[in-house]
Amino acid sequence: MRSEFGRNYGMEDLAMPTWREATDFEEFSVGITPNIDVGMDMRTLLFFNEQKGTSSFFQMQGDLYFDIRLNKKVRLYLDKGLYNGFEAFALAKVLPYDGYVKVGKFMPAYGTRTDDHNAFIRGGPYGGGPFVAQFAPLSVAGYPTGLRFGERSEDTGLELGFAPGAFTLNVGMFNGTPGAGLTGVTATRNKAVVVRGDATVKFSSTNVTVGGSVYYAPSATDKHTYTGAFGAISFLESYSLTSEVDLVKVEDNASGKATNGMIVWNEINAVVTQGIDIKIGYEFYDPDLDITNGSFTRALVGAEIFLLSGVEFRPLYRINLEEPTDVSNNEFQAMLHLYF
Repeated sequence: MRSEFGRNYGMEDLAMPTWREATDFEEFSVGITPNIDVGMDMRTLLFFNEQKGTSSFFQMQGDLYFDIRLNKKVRLYLDKGLYNGFEAFALAKVLPYDGYVKVGKFMPAYGTRTDDHNAFIRGGPYGGGPFVAQFAPLSVAGYPTGLRFGERSEDTGLELGFAPGAFTLNVGMFNGTPGAGLTGVTATRNKAVVVRGDATVKFSSTNVTVGGSVYYAPSATDKHTYTGAFGAISFLESYSLTSEVDLVKVEDNASGKATNGMIVWNEINAVVTQGIDIKIGYEFYDPDLDITNGSFTRALVGAEIFLLSGVEFRPLYRINLEEPTDVSNNEFQAMLHLYF
């Protein structure tokens, strides 16, 4: 859910100014009561599947958010989507260094939280949604689905957070079973541990952020260990580069065999004019570094066009290259995003 600063930025600095006077409210309130705020994200996608030569509309998101302040220190948060994913947690700002305690079901703090759930650093392109059939040949070939932080991957547990000055630190313990409802319940001794930290340095017209994350999740059948480094640099209020590199280790308990992979994710954004950004992305995923051939590269070019306050149009073209066999599965997507 967006903060007051985020809402004001979206209305005053993000959207194109062309139709602002004719369309914007003088005041826009998200408050139901003085202590309850509401928010929403709706994303509708039109996608073209090169592999089959078909296209379809897909209701990608329809999330409704509630932020309820119980007192000066404790708040409740609920995010309910169209399908079976949700977040529900309590957050208490009671720790030193602007720290908090967070309890409930939510996404663990790991790496870069991009809104592209199909990115390998989140959940991969064949973990759900309309792209499952398109990427089925890769799944059958033994490709994992990326990390465990994609669509409907919330986990239940506890997180502590601190923000002393230019630093942030998050430490969490979870069931280690991402999923909705009773599928996220586990009655074992195994628990997932997540640690994320970063530091931000500000210069005259440049901001630099560097950080790292660790995720360790043992289960009765295997152990998942992710170790990542991430960073971002923005300058001149118009350009930004965001990057992440993750080492992925999955160890089978029965055989003791470990599979080691690597993910690289980069995204460049450039503001052409107020309301129009150009987006260029690059991803690389090698799910098994011990095998010479067997990797996945994706290149992305597109734009983010903020037509009005709360209205975004995002056309994207993604080139997918597989090794050793290219399956001709490039994608075109056009997304309409409404939000407040």
